[in-house]
Amino acid sequence: MRLEVLTDALWTCCKTGRMLTGEHPEPHSAVVDHIRPHNGDPDLFWDRDNLQAVTKEWHDSIKQARERADKAAAIHPKWLKPSLVPLTIVCGPACSGKTTWAQEQASPSDLIIDLDRIAADISGEPLHGWSRERWLNAALWRRNNMLGDLSRKSDHPAAWLIVSEPKARHREWWAQTLKPERIVVLEVDEPECMRRAEAEGRDLNATEATVTRWWAEYDRRIGDERP
Repeated sequence: MRLEVLTDALWTCCKTGRMLTGEHPEPHSAVVDHIRPHNGDPDLFWDRDNLQAVTKEWHDSIKQARERADKAAAIHPKWLKPSLVPLTIVCGPACSGKTTWAQEQASPSDLIIDLDRIAADISGEPLHGWSRERWLNAALWRRNNMLGDLSRKSDHPAAWLIVSEPKARHREWWAQTLKPERIVVLEVDEPECMRRAEAEGRDLNATEATVTRWWAEYDRRIGDERP
């Protein structure tokens, strides 16, 4: 089954796009990983659809994040350094299409850093339905490590950071800390966000509260782009 998973994936990491050419325990060696943690459940352990091909480097970083799930992680890490990778930060309310917009602009080799996707990868839970109480710290640890890696040489030609950040002072903090090439704010109004939330089958009450709070806190900042 392991060989089948790797062959179907063309010996390519489904998370980073890197070829799985290394010999264990090299960073680019092949690991067949469980998408949803099996936690001893034999059905999940042997479920072919619950397996994916990844690099050892990616697998170990997710494992490390899971182990840190009960330790507080910073939302705005003070230790971050300016990004050496050309970086765009994309902000906006829930369901404003931040990740979709970034994907449309990005090349296939670009790195997109999205807390929802990171949490879903770590937890095996739905993209917009993961438990923040259980997985937020783990996802922040992983995200912060990825942001820290931006200050070193990278195989990615560009990077995109997805954050909501309604407050101008927080966007200014990111601007001064990571030195991105640009900060883009998607000013999608509440009715449109809710229309998209309904189409995606999201929790409407939770989404409405999040979107309303974003707009209540939002203020513009000189230098932000608003497409």
